[in-house]
Amino acid sequence: MGQINLEDNLRYQKALPLASRVVARGSSNAVKKDEVDQYLNHHLSIAVINTQLFADAALTAIYQGSGGIYRKANNLARGALIAAAVDKASQVIPEHVQMASSEIF
Repeated sequence: MGQINLEDNLRYQKALPLASRVVARGSSNAVKKDEVDQYLNHHLSIAVINTQLFADAALTAIYQGSGGIYRKANNLARGALIAAAVDKASQVIPEHVQMASSEIF
């Protein structure tokens, strides 16, 4: 299960050995902003974080930067949390997301 570009990459000549071993194929589609918000909040609840670590504008920036792809949103949120920690900030703001996106993508 992967993103659409994975399927495209498996079509290259060099990827044929790997592609021949893939039994089933599927792709994940982008999700809506509220689903990304729920995804991030779910992970925070698993970590027993009860405070709102992400400002609403930061959640919007994560959604826009990830294009609604969970894995990208996760990486962007993690990077933004690290940027906020370096700044000794109590909440992630859009600038932290921007810093994370310049490091990740």
